[in-house]
Amino acid sequence: MKRLFMISNRLPFEVNNNNGDKELIPFGDVFDSGLRNFYNSFDIKWVGRAGINIDQINESEKQFIDNKFRSENCIPIYLDQQLNSEFIEGFCDNTIWPVFNYFIETSRYNPDFWESYKVVNQIYADAILKYINEDDIIWVHDYHLMLLPKLIREKKPNVSIGYFQHIPFPSFEVFRLLPWRMELLEGMLEADLVGFHTYDYQRHFMSCVRRLLGLETFFNRIRLDERVVKVDAFPKGVDFDFFNNTAQELATNKKAKHSAIREELQEFLKRDKERKIILSIDRLDYTKGIPDRIKAFELFLKKYPQYREKVSLFLFVKPSRENVLDYRELKKQMDELVGRINGMYGSISWMPIWYFYRATDRMEALELYTSADIALITPTRDGMNLPAKEYVASRYDKTGVLILSEMAGAAKELGESIIVNPNSRVDVAEAIYQALNMSKTEQVKRNSALQKRLKIYNEERWANDFINSLEGVKKLQESNYTRKVTNQFIKKLVEKYKNSKKRIIFLDYDGTLTGFHNDPQKAMPDDELYGIMERLTSNKNNTIVVISGRDKETLSKWFKKYYDNLAFIAEHGVWNKNPGSEWTMSNQIDKEWMDIIEPVLQNFVDRTPRSFIEYKNYSLVWHYRHADPDMGQQRAWELKDDLKNYIANLNLEIMDGDMVIEIKNAGINKGMAALNKIGKEDFDFVLALGDDWTDEYTFNAMPDSAYTIKVGTKTTAAQYYVNDVKSVRSLLKQLES
Repeated sequence: MKRLFMISNRLPFEVNNNNGDKELIPFGDVFDSGLRNFYNSFDIKWVGRAGINIDQINESEKQFIDNKFRSENCIPIYLDQQLNSEFIEGFCDNTIWPVFNYFIETSRYNPDFWESYKVVNQIYADAILKYINEDDIIWVHDYHLMLLPKLIREKKPNVSIGYFQHIPFPSFEVFRLLPWRMELLEGMLEADLVGFHTYDYQRHFMSCVRRLLGLETFFNRIRLDERVVKVDAFPKGVDFDFFNNTAQELATNKKAKHSAIREELQEFLKRDKERKIILSIDRLDYTKGIPDRIKAFELFLKKYPQYREKVSLFLFVKPSRENVLDYRELKKQMDELVGRINGMYGSISWMPIWYFYRATDRMEALELYTSADIALITPTRDGMNLPAKEYVASRYDKTGVLILSEMAGAAKELGESIIVNPNSRVDVAEAIYQALNMSKTEQVKRNSALQKRLKIYNEERWANDFINSLEGVKKLQESNYTRKVTNQFIKKLVEKYKNSKKRIIFLDYDGTLTGFHNDPQKAMPDDELYGIMERLTSNKNNTIVVISGRDKETLSKWFKKYYDNLAFIAEHGVWNKNPGSEWTMSNQIDKEWMDIIEPVLQNFVDRTPRSFIEYKNYSLVWHYRHADPDMGQQRAWELKDDLKNYIANLNLEIMDGDMVIEIKNAGINKGMAALNKIGKEDFDFVLALGDDWTDEYTFNAMPDSAYTIKVGTKTTAAQYYVNDVKSVRSLLKQLES
């Protein structure tokens, strides 16, 4: 059975002091969730904080607690009180949480807390590395451990690592406020799979990776040297069958065991069977928008006085982070609001808001869901919000109305509910009125669609999809690795080279023989490259072809010393030159179109800072490598769309290269030119290296016996790949070693 390490901030058990004796009690509802079958399919190891500080227990107590945890397949992480406080209340609660939830005015950027965050992540890594093997699966949960994937990867480079974030990921403009933004991104990117609840969070993450790290992203994949990282959305579900079946059982079976809260609800409803219940259930947090929710209910009572004494708001708030000042002030604000509204609108027989400041277990929550006519869930920001889904799942008869904030991740899936902007009290008040007046038929219609969706994509499906996707990424990486140019492959290639009599080698220039430069004209050959060319061209069995998009004048100047010994293909096939010969044009090409297209490109240069036009003899190139990544990509799409109106009648084609858009005459490319170079010659060794999209023409044109090598790990028709320019030069040196 495969081992799965579930790593999170807390373990599924916590230490309880029972009359001086330490015991473990379940923490949360991990074992009562819909993931039971999922957990049973793995050999699970839980890793997380023990829930007790190391300086609160002696060595014998620690040993006793360790043994208890081990018996439950748990690996406890111990912190001292100060480190625990600086890690949780300092960095996690006062830096990451507010920034990621867009409450930047409450965020604190304390370097000491950041140091504590790094220390705790390292403590986790040190503990985990004692146990894991390369064939284990590591699933890291949430923002407390964003550095952990990298710390594990450094010691176990081939292990499968998944990272899932349960809170929102902010937009680039917000995320970049963090002084330690680069380290956090780099930590997450060492996972093989990075998961979020919604596509919006995924999109924000990809944007930050492009803008801050300058990494290439392609759809939902990021390439890091030899490794592919997948980024995807996995909306977490709920245990639909439990909520739906249990709700029905409680309603139809008189012998079913109810929670204590059920009796209180029955008493409440006995007083007035027609009274409607609006349920609000959240933990104490400023992201939940509870004060605005209360004020919206007050506005509803003002605007629709006919509903006074006919509807009550049941406000359940779970205590949370009460030692944080912002949360204490939030609690005080809520207390005052509830008191004022009840005092203003309440009567002896009716209280507008029933306020409960306490936690509810799963059964109590279910009783509330089944009793409430309306669920009012309006966070100002929420990663997912499972209570919204639980409410819908609990409505076994498909009645009830969910009013849901558009800022909650769940809103992406629960579109049939009443979606509101939580910052508009008018919208929320009107939504309450709409919900109270919604017909049973309409309620059933909406909830039927919602329940069908929730039943299919439940909690177990969420976990299975994540792990399956992680395994898929590893297979993709393994497939890529089999195509990597290894020392064994080079040895075979060199042997084939030395045993051959007539060779032709096609070498792209930019990105293959030399790296990119801010100014394309400054990317000239260095002494090392000249040395490689001298050795290759001095062998009379070799035909060395520099095949480039550059103009013939530049190539002639840069390789002047080897001009008579080199073959060239310039401007993607417009110009050709054989050793000892002069340049010839493939076909007579019209240049008049350039006067028409150049103003179009210039317009995009004007609108895109740090982009520029490169003028070639028979093509125009718009470079956007140094522009803002998102703006550059957007402008590239716009440019290609605009150019379509011109190229149809001008016999032109658009080449979408590596951060460049090149416009040239149609029907001319590197592949055709390379085929002409090979001609009817009987070459017994053919090698082609290139890094760009334009080099795919060359790879596709090569005979079956050729060796084709891509520089970089992009999708390619080449048989093999190398990492970079340095690897290319090393390979070429070994051919003539």
